[in-house]
Amino acid sequence: MKIFRLTTIFAPPTIPMMNGWEILQHIWRLQQVVLREATPCLERHGLFRMASFALAMVRRCGTPSGVASAMGVPAPTASHILRRLEAEGWVRRQVDPQDLRRYRLALTPEGQEALRAARACLEEAVNRRLEGLAPEERDLLARLLARLHEDLPGGSAEREGAVSGEGTQPHDP
Repeated sequence: MKIFRLTTIFAPPTIPMMNGWEILQHIWRLQQVVLREATPCLERHGLFRMASFALAMVRRCGTPSGVASAMGVPAPTASHILRRLEAEGWVRRQVDPQDLRRYRLALTPEGQEALRAARACLEEAVNRRLEGLAPEERDLLARLLARLHEDLPGGSAEREGAVSGEGTQPHDP
């Protein structure tokens, strides 16, 4: 009888190194999947896909041009989205008291509730995707994303409220 010793160490499969373009494609596809999975929940709350991001940008930016810029969409597209939000009663438009040619945007109480519902729907969808990661991997992912965001406009201090959901103007969708 021959005895064999197992000397092979089992290691998880290696993930090939990705370049920036490939990473960006993965992020985009993940976002699309999360939005698709969150859509039934969003629709139960009367929300359309872009509403969650637009509501967050209204709260953060407060002007139509700021919303367009933050969302990365042309001004006419942002105007269309903002009209839909106003029609739903989620956003109110007021003349800027410091510049009567401009408008300021604010969430109504119903808009704040819609944003809370949207965040819950999206968070649920993201959490389903994160379930396959070990707690250490989730922590590492969060830390890496925070590092990548450090140099973005707005600074990390402004984003502190985005993590906890507190604050008046956090960066959040």
